[in-house]
Amino acid sequence: MKKLLLLLLVTSSAMANNTNDPVNQAVAFNKWYVNQINNNNFPITDGKDIDKYVTASTMQKLRRTQDPNYDDEVFYSADFFLKSQYIGDDWTENVAISSYDWDPVCVNVNITFGKKNPHTVIDCMVNENGEWKVQSVAARDNN
Repeated sequence: MKKLLLLLLVTSSAMANNTNDPVNQAVAFNKWYVNQINNNNFPITDGKDIDKYVTASTMQKLRRTQDPNYDDEVFYSADFFLKSQYIGDDWTENVAISSYDWDPVCVNVNITFGKKNPHTVIDCMVNENGEWKVQSVAARDNN
């Protein structure tokens, strides 16, 4: 039990000192992303800035769906990262962590957008080449 507690303390301490931890990276990505969309930019196809936040395999799949020759049925009707078809008027100023937890696959970070009508998504963060990145996103609510 003492070893487990020590491991938790070391991990927590390392995360507090690491500016590239999964929680901070999830917040940084979502603040950047919601502002991009709000300014009518489409990061999946407009440049490569999104690559520092999202895994290479996820970006490869998302970019493939944007190809004019992609003939499969579109597999999502809302924004992939926001899990919404709209952006609330207070989302760009209000991006916050509501909780997070670790599992064997990823660090699940619950990100809440807005205060008037809060909308929460769950970012699955994984470590890719020493950087924490979004691998997938799930909707936590149906706003």
